[in-house]
Amino acid sequence: MKKYLRVWWKMSSMSLMAQISHPLGSIGFLLGKIVRIAFFFAFIIAIFRHIKSLAGYSLSETALFFLTFNIVDISAQILFRGIYSARRAVTEGDFDFYLLQPCSALFRLSMTTFDFLDAITLLPVIIMTGEILAKFFSPTFFIHCLLYFFLTLNAVLIASSFHILVAGLAVRTQELENTIWIYRDIMFMGRFPSDVYGPLFQLFLTFILPIAVMTSFPVRAFLGLLSPQWIVYSFALSGSLIALSLWFWKTSVRQYTSSSS
Repeated sequence: MKKYLRVWWKMSSMSLMAQISHPLGSIGFLLGKIVRIAFFFAFIIAIFRHIKSLAGYSLSETALFFLTFNIVDISAQILFRGIYSARRAVTEGDFDFYLLQPCSALFRLSMTTFDFLDAITLLPVIIMTGEILAKFFSPTFFIHCLLYFFLTLNAVLIASSFHILVAGLAVRTQELENTIWIYRDIMFMGRFPSDVYGPLFQLFLTFILPIAVMTSFPVRAFLGLLSPQWIVYSFALSGSLIALSLWFWKTSVRQYTSSSS
């Protein structure tokens, strides 16, 4: 554990130095993230000026879905930003050196870039989420908060499994961009409650590419709208996907023949 903490600290320090060396670009990038979140909030508020509820959810509840989406999405970006450069690492031969280093190649690849700007963006999102959660105080508030916390953590694990699968594809095929951006585009559907989509889309977002499990289930559990069966399904799904993604990653690494082959 100490070894991995040292590796993380070293890679994070290098990422921070790179961002500090370009302060204007970093500030602009950070402001862009904050403005994007602010504009989407303005969009939600504009919608609720004309309707009383969205798929039966109030303004605060809809905002909670959006904030949960951001917590899951930004957390995955923080943990796996390096995956987005996996193709370059493979094609340029850097991955060969990762395999020779005395730590997990997956960990080394993921931690190639640690985005402090995403970490900064996550803080106000968590604060706003806490403020909205507090509006729903009830005798079962703390139990529902625990469910929300664990299901959100479960969602990050599911997002992690997708990133590991994409990393495995990059090692196998030396391709990445299309796969990761297809995932990103579909992930954006999680900004709204899954109830707004038709039955076929809800099935797709629950069982095929489980965006609804990642972004809607935590909020529905907090609101007392998620049955115990769906909660069990959520945790079983994340465990299965993590096991599958790690198996796929190990198989891909075993089949890897280096960039010079």
